[in-house]
Amino acid sequence: MGAAWPYIECFSNILVACELLFCIPMLDLRVSRPKAVAMTVAYLVVFNSRNINNLLSASSARGTSWIISASTIVIFLASVVLIHLVFSCSKRLALFYGAAGYATENLIFYVRNVSAYFPGFPLDGMGLQAFRLVGSLAIAYFIYTQLVRRYPRGHEPNVTNGFMLAFVVLTLVVTNVLNTWVRVDGIQGPEVAILAILCNVMLLMIEFDVFRQSSMEQERKIMEQLMVERERQQRLSKENVDLINVKCHDLKHQIAALRDMPAGTERDRTIDELEQAVLIYDSAVRTGNEALDTVLTEKGLICEGRGIEFTCIADGSALSHVGAVDLYTLFGNALDNAIEATEQVADPDNRLVSLRVGRRGSFVRISVENTCARTAELVDGLPATTKDDPNYHGFGLKSIRMIVERLGGNMTIEQGEGVFALHILLPAG
Repeated sequence: MGAAWPYIECFSNILVACELLFCIPMLDLRVSRPKAVAMTVAYLVVFNSRNINNLLSASSARGTSWIISASTIVIFLASVVLIHLVFSCSKRLALFYGAAGYATENLIFYVRNVSAYFPGFPLDGMGLQAFRLVGSLAIAYFIYTQLVRRYPRGHEPNVTNGFMLAFVVLTLVVTNVLNTWVRVDGIQGPEVAILAILCNVMLLMIEFDVFRQSSMEQERKIMEQLMVERERQQRLSKENVDLINVKCHDLKHQIAALRDMPAGTERDRTIDELEQAVLIYDSAVRTGNEALDTVLTEKGLICEGRGIEFTCIADGSALSHVGAVDLYTLFGNALDNAIEATEQVADPDNRLVSLRVGRRGSFVRISVENTCARTAELVDGLPATTKDDPNYHGFGLKSIRMIVERLGGNMTIEQGEGVFALHILLPAG
């Protein structure tokens, strides 16, 4: 075990472990789990840094530092390719997480080699080994709690800034080349370690502050655009529903007048059919909240037209403290998602959408349930997109969650056999 340990505790293995620290919580797998494990093990065997450096050093005694630096860069780039092949992410995003893992590996490197860079370090033997293990785990835990866990799955960084990404990667490469020269020439010292540690910490801060801020700013702009569009739709929907109700009211009076005229069986049958058709559109919902009435009437008409049974029991007065645009966005998105999922059900008789809104103590409970063809995969508490444009799709539920959290409530999702349920709990006004 002692002879094999250097091949286990080597740069390539720790690099991959650090990269997985970022990738596993934040990214979905592109391939099956067994295949992902097999590809990772194959990488660790083929690109084992201890084996590679031993072979290269034995073949050329001159220019050893250049050889080690080049092999380090190749191993790093190969790990980025591994991330892209194993996880569902773009090449730039793979490079982003690869660079984050590289910077974390550098920090752990100085803990593992503390006695070389700090000659007066008081520990040795088992004490030194324990310090290296605990210190490495402490860095990994700190990085996970302060960076990884703060940015959950679904909040991917915006890596469109190629200049900034190139700056981070090139700085990492230059830092490692200089560090390799220092180690090969035997001139390690505390000042080298401190400067390198500060440099890698700075790079991690740049990655997870600059890139994340730009990503959140981009998402905020899209959300604002959706809110503006929802406000426009809310105004148009109210006008359309009011117009339909006026026309239906007039038509019912006309039909009643026709009934008073002498007519035969055929005419009575035609009038019955016409009245039944009018009743489909005369489906205005009355909940005690005008904004909620508008959106529920609109979605009820859509369900009727698509052969979906829509049931609604709603106390709109319980939501009088919520703004009209927020109500339209919240219920519009929730019912749009329910209708879309229900349409995929093969059996027309099993296409059901139900809405319940009511007070429960000092809270208002909102439940939207629908039948569905399959169980949705949840990512960061939200269903994973099945659309071709994952960057845009999904803002419906995100906007619901944003509104709910801003109003001081919470949102949960439940799934059963062929049933999907969205539950929202809001403080009562």
